[in-house]
Amino acid sequence: MTNQLTEISASPRYSVEKKPIYQQSHSDEVLARAHEAVRYLAALDLDHAQKANNSGFSKSDTRLGHSLARWPTKIVLRHWAFGLIAVKLARKYRRQLPPRLLVDQPAQISLDV
Repeated sequence: MTNQLTEISASPRYSVEKKPIYQQSHSDEVLARAHEAVRYLAALDLDHAQKANNSGFSKSDTRLGHSLARWPTKIVLRHWAFGLIAVKLARKYRRQLPPRLLVDQPAQISLDV
């Protein structure tokens, strides 16, 4: 018994799906802040993670972080992959960043006193 596929039927094991088009989920303001955070971290990481001093990037991120810090901000805003990397690095090292450079800004809650 042979299993022939017609134009209408599809293979039960293999299928082709179109990947969704990437949509930028962050505003330009968030991406610019994330890139500034990466530059800030690169300035802290003068030794390129040679010493365990809890400042700057870790060994696994130092090469990527310093490379991204050298790019102009307008390039990071234009290319989604650079922006995505900047946001991920800024979130990963958020404890070393000043509040103005946090990607996920804390929500301000008004208190009734």
